[in-house]
Amino acid sequence: MIEFIKKYHGKFIAGFISYEFGARQIGVPVHRLTGAIPAVHFRAYNHFELLANSELSNSSRSEPFNPIIQKEEYDKNFNKIQSYIKAGDFYQINYTHPLKSKTNLSARDIFHYFRSKNKVGYTAFIEGDGWAIHSFSPEQFIKIKNGVVSTQPIKGTAPRGVTPDSDEKNLRELLHSEKEQAELYMIVDLLRNDLGKICTAGSVQVVKSKSIQKLEKVFHTYSVVQGHIKQDIHPIEALLSMSPGGSISGCPKKRACEIIHELEDYSRGVYTGTIGCILPDGTLQFNIAIRTVVQEGNELTLGVGGGITIDSNNNDEYNESLAKAASFQP
Repeated sequence: MIEFIKKYHGKFIAGFISYEFGARQIGVPVHRLTGAIPAVHFRAYNHFELLANSELSNSSRSEPFNPIIQKEEYDKNFNKIQSYIKAGDFYQINYTHPLKSKTNLSARDIFHYFRSKNKVGYTAFIEGDGWAIHSFSPEQFIKIKNGVVSTQPIKGTAPRGVTPDSDEKNLRELLHSEKEQAELYMIVDLLRNDLGKICTAGSVQVVKSKSIQKLEKVFHTYSVVQGHIKQDIHPIEALLSMSPGGSISGCPKKRACEIIHELEDYSRGVYTGTIGCILPDGTLQFNIAIRTVVQEGNELTLGVGGGITIDSNNNDEYNESLAKAASFQP
């Protein structure tokens, strides 16, 4: 992959890296990928075009997304996570589970349908032979431009209110939640360490410690961390070094990924991997592939999850994970 990226330097390069490919980079076991979607996929192009929004050519929609694991199984794994935390294995883990749906829309129509409901900054659509990826991520994983590398981890979620008063109440509770703030700062510390491996000494700094992102269905808190990349590190090498992302694995990262493999008995695939592009001028920008729907034929899979710490509540975490799917429901 690195050779491919270097070979086509100066072209427009786009693609993705799966969670499993990233996890293998740090030496942890992963589940075998199923289906036709590869672990890594990149293509190089001579040019790209900016297209206007398209209207749906079909009035049909997807069916509701439903969990494939029962709440009882979620609770059982939640309790195992708490036991691991108390034993000192890790202090935060990102536990996820998949939702399933079906559709009679074409890949391009389903993308435009979901895009009309998810106005976010790191959207991607990739179509292959019999499969497609529809990513509507609010989270920047890594951006490298003019020697500056930045990451914007998201940790902390609250649902939008149905009235202005309840909306303000939910936002206020998120901003003052010690638990949500602790989760965010844990990941910031992890990413400062990850950036420190690829940046010049003393250049890594937290530019924003806590900011608010307002989406249609949820609020998020996020931070911005940046540094100056070492001259002998290629941007794609920096991307691989950072993978898998800290916000979708845990702290410490390697042990968290080992427990993810134990508790999640399914592959994540591109979900919680990273999708993005490298521009002809060398600028690299990749998302964290959350809020990402994988389409294989007429079947849709949407992964959801969240960070779990010692202060987490199983019911709250489960409901928060489902809230993240609200903008994809019919």
